[in-house]
Amino acid sequence: MQKIKIEEPKKIENLNNLILFDRPSQIYISLATNYLPLIKKGDYVYQEEKIAIRKKDHFPLFSTISGIVTNIDAKGITIKNDFKNRVRIEEIKEYDLKEYSQEEISKHLFELGIQNIGDPDTEPYQKLKPHQIYKTLIINALQKEPYISLESFELKMERKQLLEIIEVFIDTYNFMEVYIVVPNNQKLLLEEWEQCEKDHKIKLIEMEEYYALGHNRKLLAELKGMYYQKDPIEKGTVILNVSTLCSIYQALKYRRPQIKMLVQFTGDMWKKNSYIEVRIGTYLKEILEQLEFKRTKEILLLQGGLLQGEPQNPDHTIISVNTKTFSAWKNIKENKPTSCTRCGKCIESCPMHLNPVLIMDALSKQKKIKRFHLEQCIDCKLCSFVCPSMIPLHDFIKEGKEKNQ
Repeated sequence: MQKIKIEEPKKIENLNNLILFDRPSQIYISLATNYLPLIKKGDYVYQEEKIAIRKKDHFPLFSTISGIVTNIDAKGITIKNDFKNRVRIEEIKEYDLKEYSQEEISKHLFELGIQNIGDPDTEPYQKLKPHQIYKTLIINALQKEPYISLESFELKMERKQLLEIIEVFIDTYNFMEVYIVVPNNQKLLLEEWEQCEKDHKIKLIEMEEYYALGHNRKLLAELKGMYYQKDPIEKGTVILNVSTLCSIYQALKYRRPQIKMLVQFTGDMWKKNSYIEVRIGTYLKEILEQLEFKRTKEILLLQGGLLQGEPQNPDHTIISVNTKTFSAWKNIKENKPTSCTRCGKCIESCPMHLNPVLIMDALSKQKKIKRFHLEQCIDCKLCSFVCPSMIPLHDFIKEGKEKNQ
């Protein structure tokens, strides 16, 4: 496999800015089709109040502000902020993490609605079920795309809390090995964690970052030579990114639901590479106003990074647990695709050793595609990125995955 290394401009890499955005005028909590609202239009809701449950198992969603429900439909709930941050239980109590059993950890993560930050992955309460056979815990601090460094940033900022929850997991779940996987170009971060490696039962793994290594499937294949069908737990392995681990710590330490998260704003059209603590459900346009971001036709605004990101309309984009990063770039006119030249670059570059061009051919000829193992695709879009004919190969793989479900 060809390893794709994408260099990052020093001006973006070194200018970091931490901002608190805590006063959205309103929030929007998406329901999709699988959640049942517990409130109605006109109701007053408290911050951290349960406002919806998932139909199949009653997994909850919470309001991240206090205020009045101004709209509710099958797609979501809109709440106008009264800026009072009113909660039903005001006392903040700290809990001893060492007192938790496996059953209690899973139970509280479920009841508090803790989700993975940035990954539509198996939820934490399912990854940490009681009475499973656990072997390996991997804390993934690698970036999934160039310019995105949120995991490394949180690994540096929350070191004490992260060590505390890792120690609890080691004792409670009897993990035989614990890895913290860190980019080898983060010198200061590595120096800080090297001492922790000596004092705790963890192993610091330095890895050279090339594109797509940060994805769980590729990371486990590279680190342990393992492949899985649906989830790493099949191999006795739990993989958590740093953002999610921080969220788990907050939930178990204070027994409060997930209402805030860090979001990174990056790309060559920002003045600074910013990390913003924001309430889940906030409209992107309000954050952009605080950042004094001027929207023009010359700027391409993406949810995600340069390779996997999707163009956004800030007026309708909401901060959710899956939106860890926004990036802005000078808009470049795209070339139209031409015929495939069978150069093989998409095959050489695929981190999961798939054959994108054969998948495209099979779909166009209505042939069976199960033999291509599309479930292993990590949606990195590298095949489309390297294609000299500008063919959107990932679109074909995505179509195949949807047909194969």
